[in-house]
Amino acid sequence: MYKSIICLLVMLTISSCSFIHKQTIEQGNTIKPDMASQLHTGMSEADVRNVMGNPVLINIFTPNQIAYVYTIQPGHGQFSEKRVICIFQRGRLKEIQS
Repeated sequence: MYKSIICLLVMLTISSCSFIHKQTIEQGNTIKPDMASQLHTGMSEADVRNVMGNPVLINIFTPNQIAYVYTIQPGHGQFSEKRVICIFQRGRLKEIQS
């Protein structure tokens, strides 16, 4: 009797592992398509920050470049990443890389 109860409890415990909730993890700057479409060459760095927000990543080795990175890992889905890199020359936006 006790063996069958213990066996049943072990089986329930093992089978419940597949029903564990996995949380969605989002990191970085939220990048929406309308935000990136507002960017154009000739904008100042302040204008870019007004549109895109403050970047989460700042690379001190490339002071003329701002990188906006957004990653999402759904609980049961595939990892995805979006990047928008703004390159400046003389204080003005020269190039936008996606």
